[in-house]
Amino acid sequence: MRLFVLSLCCLQLALLASAVKEDEELFDWQEFHLTIENPQAAATVRHYVNARDFLVANENHLGYTESVVVPPQEVIGFMAFLGNLQVKYEILEKDVGGMLLRARLENKLSARAFNNDPSTYFAQSSEIYTWMEGLVSQNSGVASLVSIGRSYEGRNLRVLRLNMNGGSNKPVIFIDAAIHAREWLAPATLNYIVKQLINDYKAGNSEVRTLMNKFDWHFMPVVNPDGYDYTFRSSSTRYWRKTRKPYRFAYGADPNRNFDFMFGGPGTSNNPSSDIYHGPNAFSEPETKALSDYLTGIRNQLQQGMYISFHTYGQWWLTPAWLHPISAFRPHRNDEAAGGSYDWVKYRLGVKYSFTPELRPYYNGSLSGFSPSAREIPNSGKEIYQAVKAVVKEIM
Repeated sequence: MRLFVLSLCCLQLALLASAVKEDEELFDWQEFHLTIENPQAAATVRHYVNARDFLVANENHLGYTESVVVPPQEVIGFMAFLGNLQVKYEILEKDVGGMLLRARLENKLSARAFNNDPSTYFAQSSEIYTWMEGLVSQNSGVASLVSIGRSYEGRNLRVLRLNMNGGSNKPVIFIDAAIHAREWLAPATLNYIVKQLINDYKAGNSEVRTLMNKFDWHFMPVVNPDGYDYTFRSSSTRYWRKTRKPYRFAYGADPNRNFDFMFGGPGTSNNPSSDIYHGPNAFSEPETKALSDYLTGIRNQLQQGMYISFHTYGQWWLTPAWLHPISAFRPHRNDEAAGGSYDWVKYRLGVKYSFTPELRPYYNGSLSGFSPSAREIPNSGKEIYQAVKAVVKEIM
């Protein structure tokens, strides 16, 4: 036992030392939660924040409550600015870099403790693909991997298919994640569900066997691998949201504003520097184009099944208005952002059941909601696993 504890301590120190250089950019950066009471003040704050190198939690929400991450040399000036505007604020985190460093250390320890299983820790796209290849080799005949295209930087876009009793015309359940790069809990939760479905099927669980035999299940854990892998580089890139395709003086478009339904409408921006930049045209991003082409190709089967896109965070289930509350989630109509995959699948492909669960934690406006502990993966996995089974059973 002493040897184990000593080894664990040495591992922690080694990981800490290796991570310090990567995370020093945001050390002592402070996260402010703002309450803004009028549009004029909101516009003034927006101009101030955009003119400086600040991080913003979610551009859609600025003007009501918002979370802004401020470098240490700007903190005093920002406080004075807010005071002059009479904007109320609360400091949520005094050392964002330190918080992310601890989270990264914990994630690496979790990976080692669970043999690099991407259903138990936050894994990069290549690690997830290697894991999926293992699942296919262990479940030959019922599991397969499909490459649906390449990202802008050349990464493979892959879909795992589970078709337990054969048949090419069964209704399709399609589940994707990581359209938004920083939402690490989404692919981890998807991986958890994949593993649980396979294990429960093999264990003879009658409910799961019925669901798996009735439907053809397709899983795409990383829609935006360029942006997703970029968030692993350092703390300064951890909250990157978009793709990585260059646009003039900026990088990336928001993939979930890039689909061809109400493109360029509410909740989007035509500024390439914006986190919600919709891109120059619908499907300008190779990732969204590849996904849309794939979904169009299985349109008939998908119309008989369901599309689900995992996002974080908030514990909302973005649905048509008639769906009842599910598990720990609050029903919510997605009317706030145009060009999303949810609406495109529903209104362009004619898929009646098209949903976007926003996973835990409960929304509080903080950037930290995008970087939960790896310990939350099984909790998220268990609750969303029950939710997915419940909604799929309803359409049988």
